[in-house]
Amino acid sequence: MTEIQKATIKRVLSAVVALPVYVFTIVTDLGQSVPMLACSLIVTLACLYEYYSITDRGEEGRAFVKTGMVFAVVVNIIMYLFAYGKLYGYSRYIPAFDARVVLGVISVFMVAMMALQLFTRPLKGAAYSMGVTLFGVLYIVFFFSHVILLKSLADGVYYIILLNIVVMLNDTMAYFGGVLFGKHKTGFPVSPNKSWEGYFSGLLFSVLAMVITNEVYAAFFDRHLFGMIEAVLLGVALSVLGNLGDLIESAVKRDGSIKDSGSIIPGHGGMWDVFDALIFSMPLFYYYLMLKGVA
Repeated sequence: MTEIQKATIKRVLSAVVALPVYVFTIVTDLGQSVPMLACSLIVTLACLYEYYSITDRGEEGRAFVKTGMVFAVVVNIIMYLFAYGKLYGYSRYIPAFDARVVLGVISVFMVAMMALQLFTRPLKGAAYSMGVTLFGVLYIVFFFSHVILLKSLADGVYYIILLNIVVMLNDTMAYFGGVLFGKHKTGFPVSPNKSWEGYFSGLLFSVLAMVITNEVYAAFFDRHLFGMIEAVLLGVALSVLGNLGDLIESAVKRDGSIKDSGSIIPGHGGMWDVFDALIFSMPLFYYYLMLKGVA
């Protein structure tokens, strides 16, 4: 058995075990939708910890891990309160979506981080340490926690499942397309071994997944989410966004001289390796729906 076959078997077995749990947290409304909050917490905290481990340069600078993790929890809770405040009566704690709450949390986070830098760390590496800490919380945690806002929409479950199908199939088919047909390397410094054949395989299946899933929703679930042309364009956009998310993670890993962000998921690597594309595309998909008038 070749190494590629062994890796493929591990990927499939991991998906068989983990995917049902992930889907359950998306579709269930048990316990006032707390499973959705728990899912976002687990994914963002795991990804954030992997990111902080990759960027640790010792005396040259390292993230404020505990501070970042604490505020990651706070960001997720705020997203949950915003999303379900009216439905479950949490509005008395945090009013309907008020950007000042988010800005206030970010301000407190930055003040705490800067104070820790001034009084507990050497001056060398200060900018790096603070920048790495802040970027992790804003990019990984803030971006992915939009899954909670997506879930709170009227057809939120359908949108989340659709997004996951498109982005994950894009990533999977790009991998297999590159393995089976890859001959022309992209030459991207961040990921020089990836091929154009792989990217276009992912793009093709991303569009097909978006169109077919959209039609299945309309035919069997009476959910008319997107028009045909809109679905095609969204398939292309999500493929591009997913690839950008993958390249961003690759850039961080290459800077840290590692192959995988972790080893928590056999055959896939770390949690960030699995969710890198979704992290990048999640908020942009959500705000597109907001501009479209979905509520």
